[in-house]
Amino acid sequence: MSRSFYYNGIREVFGPKMIKILIIAGEPSGDNIGADLIKELLLIHSLDSRIGKKNSRKDEELVNKKIVFQGIGGPLMQKQGLISLFKMEDLAVMGLAEIFSSLPKIFSIMRRLVRYIKLWKPDLVITIDSPDFSLRLAKRLRSVDKFVPIIHYVAPSVWAWRPSRAKQMAKFYDHVLALLPFESKYFEKFGLSCDFVGHPVAMQRLPDQKDVYRAMSIMRLDLSKKVITVLPGSRESEIRYMLPIFISTIRQLAERFDDLEFVIPAPFTVSQLVKAKISSSKLNVKVLAEEGMSGEEFKVLKFTLFSLSSFALATSGSVVLELARAGTPMVTAYKCGWMFKTALKRFVRLNSANLINIVADEIVVPEFLFEKCTVGNLCNSITGLIENQELMDNQKHFQSSVINELAGNQGRPSELAAKSILSFLI
Repeated sequence: MSRSFYYNGIREVFGPKMIKILIIAGEPSGDNIGADLIKELLLIHSLDSRIGKKNSRKDEELVNKKIVFQGIGGPLMQKQGLISLFKMEDLAVMGLAEIFSSLPKIFSIMRRLVRYIKLWKPDLVITIDSPDFSLRLAKRLRSVDKFVPIIHYVAPSVWAWRPSRAKQMAKFYDHVLALLPFESKYFEKFGLSCDFVGHPVAMQRLPDQKDVYRAMSIMRLDLSKKVITVLPGSRESEIRYMLPIFISTIRQLAERFDDLEFVIPAPFTVSQLVKAKISSSKLNVKVLAEEGMSGEEFKVLKFTLFSLSSFALATSGSVVLELARAGTPMVTAYKCGWMFKTALKRFVRLNSANLINIVADEIVVPEFLFEKCTVGNLCNSITGLIENQELMDNQKHFQSSVINELAGNQGRPSELAAKSILSFLI
């Protein structure tokens, strides 16, 4: 017999015929990963149920139960069946000032989550990315349940900075799922098991002819020109720091070359800000705004734009892997406020912020960080790409190698992750 109660206005049902999984994602990239994971968990569980896969009494109990997902997630996870107890946007903050102003709300969410978990008693907890919030949450969960399996999906970059996080995670987590092939060793040395499941971007579907025609029509692309994708970032703080530099770079490039077409794909979180700044610049730059379309539609259009572009100018971040998957040569840059820059320089142990360079262990993609992020450096580097096909071909070769390495050779990342997670219920 099932019981129910109300939480945040949502009727929560729980009972003996359910596998209760708490899953937390704090930003859009985590929402993508979480949606694929939920879909895969349901698929594998459904197949096991249909074929009556039972190796033990516990297996038999599991296949006869329904999986219920609750926690925090965005529209993609909710579409797959997640009951989100809080708004994911309340956790998606970046930059020191933004983080500090949001701390009261974030800690309130954490306290309420822990109280709820004491009532709901999940069979498994999964945290996705957002490493600082996730680790603090895992620590608090351990204080109310010492035995529930807690798994973190998307290993934090302990190889780049704050390596002590791996040791801390070993105290509260049971398992980690890594996207990069070299990450496992950083956790296993502290006794925390870690599986490399592959990076989702390596399996991203390449655009077909229908996608290409649609993108060309919507963006009115002139493919007689070299299309340049410009990616200043997806957060307001990134737009404030990076877009003015990129606008000046575009202005100089447009004066040097008359066969370039610039397009900025702007997610809905920053599309109004991007359009306002481009409008005031008086430059001939197209903005592909997410407004008025679904997240999935925007994602396909953006990725198709990458594949049609001769090269890209991008703020360093995870988008470089999408560009690599599309085979788009790039120049990357990063600049931020003085306080954040000082912290990064003090604690980050890498010479590169570009994941292509990090995985390849070689500076293949030109990148300009902090003081080196100048209009002159960006213009000269892009001009070098435009005028030297060999440089572009060399980038494409390394990009392909890196994507192959991130793909692994055992199946879809979401499938491997789901199988690894389900093993903790057996």
